[in-house]
Amino acid sequence: MSKPITLTASGGLVTMERNSKHPPTSLMGSEIAIPVGDNIPQLKKAIEDLKSDAVPSYAVPVDRIIPLQLPENMKQPRLYFDPRKMELLQDSIHKYGVLEPILLRPSQGSFFEVVSGERRWRCCQTLALKTIPGIVRDMSDTVALEAAIIAHLLSEDISLIEQTESILGLLALRLCLSFEDLKVSLYKVKNSQARGAVNPGVFSDQQYKVIQEILGEFGLKLSSFVSNRLPLLKLAPSILASVRAGELSPTNAILINRQPPEYHDSLISQAQGKTKSEVRALIRAIGYSAPPSIAKNCISEQIFERIKSFHKKKPLFDQPEIIDRLMKIDLLLGEIEALAQQIKQH
Repeated sequence: MSKPITLTASGGLVTMERNSKHPPTSLMGSEIAIPVGDNIPQLKKAIEDLKSDAVPSYAVPVDRIIPLQLPENMKQPRLYFDPRKMELLQDSIHKYGVLEPILLRPSQGSFFEVVSGERRWRCCQTLALKTIPGIVRDMSDTVALEAAIIAHLLSEDISLIEQTESILGLLALRLCLSFEDLKVSLYKVKNSQARGAVNPGVFSDQQYKVIQEILGEFGLKLSSFVSNRLPLLKLAPSILASVRAGELSPTNAILINRQPPEYHDSLISQAQGKTKSEVRALIRAIGYSAPPSIAKNCISEQIFERIKSFHKKKPLFDQPEIIDRLMKIDLLLGEIEALAQQIKQH
């Protein structure tokens, strides 16, 4: 029978049962062995190693656990708690208990913060369980955030939107940029690449390498991430909810989002399970003609789609007349970027 072990958490005392048969290790005296700044495969392995039986876990009091606390300038993964999946997880915990320990770090007043495993902890709260298996490690804010993001990305239940937000969070953390500045810069790179530039100087060579490494680890390329993933973060609430619930594919969601709001609910219900071509046909069947005010709001999307339709035809870009016009477009884009920056500063 395991003996209770008393641990100090930032000035307080908490008594916890050790679940592992392995000898106790120093839980509070050293930081978690996650190689910050190394490549993603190493980070993945470090997180996976924490789940192995070789790492002792402890029965941590559920009422001494709180969500991860980070400074305002550090954005933790946005977790969407799908009610249906939470109910299934709750049923599983009720029948079999928590099979995988959650990852915690010590907090103030003998509390512990959830770095990974918030869904399991919330289910234990609902079930009024007294303790939950946990692994406790000292972690700085940066290490805790990076560990939380990687653990979130490794989750089997993560949606495309959550994955997109988490990848952006990891990129922002690695590149020391805000979410908004990062998104603006990624769009600049994508637009420049559409004009034939490889790395237009928006990021340093090292930053560009980090971006490629992180996106590549999750089977993504910068162009597809910007074109197909970033627009997901701008979806209307009803469309966003349908994507989170798995009712709409991201591609179809973006198509529907471009239509007037009064058509969203109807298109959502009709588009479930349909292909992109079928959804386009549904939209054409509506017979809607956008007024100038709405067309202006969509002009950037229209321009992007038109450029994308012929940018692969490389011989066209060798023609002097086309090169001249592209240079004019590039100058106009520079003016738009400068104007956008001025508006942002005000």
